[in-house]
Amino acid sequence: MLITRATPYLTMDTTNPALFLVIETEDGILGYGEGTNLFTPQAPWGLLLDLCPYLIGQDASRIQYIWQMCYRRLFYRGGPATGAALSAIDMALWDIKGKALGVPVYELLGGLARDKVRLYGHVGGRTADEAASQARERAANGITAIRFRAFHSYDAQGLHDHALGVQQQLEYLEAIRAAVGDEVDIILECHGRYDPEWAVRLAKEAERFHPFMIEDPVRHENPQALAQVRQHTSLALATGERFHDKWDFADVAWHRYVDYLRPDVCHCGGISEMAKIAALAETQMLNLIPHNNAGPLGTAASLHASLALNSVVLMEAPWVNGEGRTDVVGPYPEVISGYALPLSGPGLGVDLDEALAAARPMTPGRYPELKAFDGSVRDF
Repeated sequence: MLITRATPYLTMDTTNPALFLVIETEDGILGYGEGTNLFTPQAPWGLLLDLCPYLIGQDASRIQYIWQMCYRRLFYRGGPATGAALSAIDMALWDIKGKALGVPVYELLGGLARDKVRLYGHVGGRTADEAASQARERAANGITAIRFRAFHSYDAQGLHDHALGVQQQLEYLEAIRAAVGDEVDIILECHGRYDPEWAVRLAKEAERFHPFMIEDPVRHENPQALAQVRQHTSLALATGERFHDKWDFADVAWHRYVDYLRPDVCHCGGISEMAKIAALAETQMLNLIPHNNAGPLGTAASLHASLALNSVVLMEAPWVNGEGRTDVVGPYPEVISGYALPLSGPGLGVDLDEALAAARPMTPGRYPELKAFDGSVRDF
């Protein structure tokens, strides 16, 4: 199965920026991968332009060899561009192998570890009442776990203040808990915005509302800062959406700074690397809750991994929020009672419209540029 073509597309999937990769073999099999990074979409695209020539003539069945070849050939490596570009390549190769053998990717990973994958949806809103109303709607649609972050009203002002952020997070948490009762799990997302002492204050106050976990309470650059939060709360902690390979996860896992690791299959090096991160987590009795803000292609890869890796307990599912518009690639998985069912067909089980992807160039967006009251820079 020699590779004859590797074409990256930096495109718009309806209204969302997306980075797709199509790899074609000499016998006409097409493999699809995704390496979308919403914050720096052109960086992994540029790296794919550099790497794709090295793929031509390689045997597409040698997934591990090609991963190592692409990673270790880079003298400067690591970070979001490398992670996303490798994710797209790896994903497309698994898709090709599944299609060549006529089986879903999860079968190649060892078969189904579970019949379906529990999902969590999102709520937003610029007030606690808006967030609570959305949470009530998600629960009515069968979603049993809901993630929220506050800050939306402050984002609109270009502001982040730790004290105001803690206060608003607690207001939202109280309102959502009242709206959905105790049967729905609530994920408290902090986006890494807090300094450790403020994350500790939030965790202590949040305990009375028993959230399922606190995600990214502090910035990700220094994982040891999580130890300070861990010492002062009994709540479960999670991190990892901004990690880009198994080495980024190693320190957090070995020291058990968190309870859940959150690799993203579009950012962490793909399906191959997620399986290795899961094995690393298993040695420390940690579980995975894959991060996923992708469209149907990245979602399909995340679902196949989540079906096959025993340590996965939840998967992020933004499309259940009613925002699942897509036309370049599809379909999304079927959801019943808050669980995603396996996709049908060989490989990843999705199709990509190359002509549409090529005809719709990506339009870069801008995210809020947050400052404190004194004008200093704060994290988004």
